[in-house]
Amino acid sequence: MFSPLQRRRSGFTLIELLVVIAIIAILIGLLLPAVQKIREAANRMKCSNNLKQMGLAIHNYHDTNGFMPPGGFNPWGAEGSWPYHILTYIEQDNLARQNTGNNVDPLRYRSGPSIYFCPSRRTAKAVQAQGGRFLMDYAASTPADSPNSWDQFWYGDIWGMGWTNSTYRGVIARGGYQVGTSNWIGTQSNLASVTDGLSNTMVVSEKQLNPQAYFSGDWHDDAGWADGWDPDVMRYTGFQPNPDTMYNKPQNGGHEGYVFGSAHSSGINALFGDGSVRHIRYSIDLTLFNNLGDKADGATVNMGGL
Repeated sequence: MFSPLQRRRSGFTLIELLVVIAIIAILIGLLLPAVQKIREAANRMKCSNNLKQMGLAIHNYHDTNGFMPPGGFNPWGAEGSWPYHILTYIEQDNLARQNTGNNVDPLRYRSGPSIYFCPSRRTAKAVQAQGGRFLMDYAASTPADSPNSWDQFWYGDIWGMGWTNSTYRGVIARGGYQVGTSNWIGTQSNLASVTDGLSNTMVVSEKQLNPQAYFSGDWHDDAGWADGWDPDVMRYTGFQPNPDTMYNKPQNGGHEGYVFGSAHSSGINALFGDGSVRHIRYSIDLTLFNNLGDKADGATVNMGGL
């Protein structure tokens, strides 16, 4: 004859099951932020590595040609900008040869190199927007005459060639060869012209983008890596860098398409002229940030203020 204790069924009561579920939920709640931090740290490291590879390619381009890769002429320019010109130096010869008569227009419909995308946002394969054109997450820098001023980016001429007598003071400058000729138009930049010091001058960084338009593109994110001189591949150090989450905020003054920024929580990754990559806080002093974009302003740069 079995005792009542022996007849008792093994297993959880409802209350015990609810307690276990609650404990599991708490543990998941504690673990998720840690997992997200680890994932973001890995993404930020991959983003930094992307910039390092671009920096190596830019230097190799300079060593081969004697000048920095050109920034191009105008938006949608057939001559292309720096991301197109360094293709050969990032093992993308086959892609570079897919132009037509040195016209880069067809390349806008080709998937760009994976290093042109920050993993915190999107990947090369995932982005085919704006009529089938492939986009880009990075841009070279050009400075303003003074913070929050609107001057050097276009020099008053977006689509024409009236800017050609102006001097662009970024490491990547507005200019290049006319398609199908050996005629150089605009500013030709080289390492010797970076008189502020390569370690004190920013070359390429991340663009501010609208999180709602990562996969659809935007007016400043529409022609992608094969664009000419345009916010797709060039941005302005005259404006404060911002996180993507601040896109379209009143304090931006409507300049989002020209601003540096990222999906990272604390700041942007930036490539400098010496090939180093540093993290720049969103709260960086704007005068200092603008000085970083100018290769020859003679200003004293406090790198501890990044």
